[in-house]
Amino acid sequence: MLQNKSNKILSEISSFFTSSEKGVLKTIELFKVLNLSNIKLCIVDFNQAFYKKESVLLILLLFPLFSVKNIRQAMQNRLTGYFDAKKDVYYRFKNNPLINWRRVLSTVNRRLFKSIDKSSETKKTNLIKCLIIDDTDLEKSGKYIEHISRIWSHVFHRHILGFKGLFIGYWDGKSFFGLDFSLHKEKGKNKKSPFGFKPTQLKKQYKKKREKTAPGYKRVSELLIKKTDNAISLIKKVLRTDLVVDYILMDSWFVNDKMIKFVKNIKGEVHLIGMLKNGNSKYIFQQNELTAKQIANKLQKRKKVKRVRSLNMYVGESVLTYKGSEIKVFFCKTSKRGKWHLLVSTNTALSIEVAYRIYSNRWSIEVFFKECKQYFGLGKSQSQDFDGQIADITMNMVQYNLLSAAKRFVSYETMGQLFQNLQDNMRELTISEKIWGFILELLQIVADIFNSDFNELIINILKSDEKENRLVNLIEHSYLKAA
Repeated sequence: MLQNKSNKILSEISSFFTSSEKGVLKTIELFKVLNLSNIKLCIVDFNQAFYKKESVLLILLLFPLFSVKNIRQAMQNRLTGYFDAKKDVYYRFKNNPLINWRRVLSTVNRRLFKSIDKSSETKKTNLIKCLIIDDTDLEKSGKYIEHISRIWSHVFHRHILGFKGLFIGYWDGKSFFGLDFSLHKEKGKNKKSPFGFKPTQLKKQYKKKREKTAPGYKRVSELLIKKTDNAISLIKKVLRTDLVVDYILMDSWFVNDKMIKFVKNIKGEVHLIGMLKNGNSKYIFQQNELTAKQIANKLQKRKKVKRVRSLNMYVGESVLTYKGSEIKVFFCKTSKRGKWHLLVSTNTALSIEVAYRIYSNRWSIEVFFKECKQYFGLGKSQSQDFDGQIADITMNMVQYNLLSAAKRFVSYETMGQLFQNLQDNMRELTISEKIWGFILELLQIVADIFNSDFNELIINILKSDEKENRLVNLIEHSYLKAA
């Protein structure tokens, strides 16, 4: 077996499909664009290593397309015919704390964006480009997963076992791409049961030592950092790249005075749009310190609240000062007796129509969570090793980003439609190769019975059909592989 089969694997798979199967071919083409054989994983293969790390990464990324949910299932799948490594090869790779998964994701995205930028339709300068910050529950079932805790779920309104995942993504005006993430756990208020476990239960959790210089150690150190603080750290990392950013979008959980000051100090025209909590915080309104509710009532009494027909809302607006920062706040409600909702921006020149339209792009990260969980198993990893958890989530994001780009190029209506098409075609490849494997064995028997040369028999079959015939291509592929 070749030590590095990344390119050969993709070539063998793509040779099966015809030009009409655009979704499959575009996805494989994008895989090739990533050039995984030239990606820096920050680890060195041992001299005796039989499988190159880049090939292992490729196979893991292909899992969802072959309907493979985990490594154990991969051992019975046709995909392993291209790369017949045993399960320990995959586990050792995912659990390696020396792999800088953050750099892997960044490198993959950079190559993907470069490919997208080559198309003329992406060169429209009037598209609003946004960074989007949000968190999601990553529920688990294993009590002994490394660093697992009980977290408060705002979806179920109760504590669940798992991690809080903080994600940052990029909306370029047409598609959403996941850029980075961090995992967090919650200690809780009960000192007798920190992280939701009794001391005896905590001792049973999986534990692993890491060097302080290892990327895996740095990911562990993020677990107890406040999400609102780490959100700023993630934004800083993204802004060091060459991505064009106009706005940073977030919900009320992340909007505070520290975040507002941070965004206002970013060089260039980068602004924040987010929701504000309608609480007891004080704002300076016409030289008076008032709460948001008090300001809204004053605007209403002065008839400064108007109905915006295009949004079907009642809206009042004012430029306020919040802890030394000047911001524009829109006071919105859907009916005259409804509750006030606060939309805030550091761009004081925005109208409510423009601010609302831009903020509506924040929904794309919710779609990302839903589709990434549904199609790529985001958060479903049950690996006891925390490094394995980081690896799985990173690969889920790479898989999503690849299909997001492919969908953009081949104009599928939904991600689900493209994903199903890919799986169906990959499944067809799997079934067809098994059938033709059986036929080849049968032809070998026939050749032996009639004392004929097997190679000549195959060649005669190939000559009897047209070159573009799909079945012929498959026979030729299987024949070359057997040879």
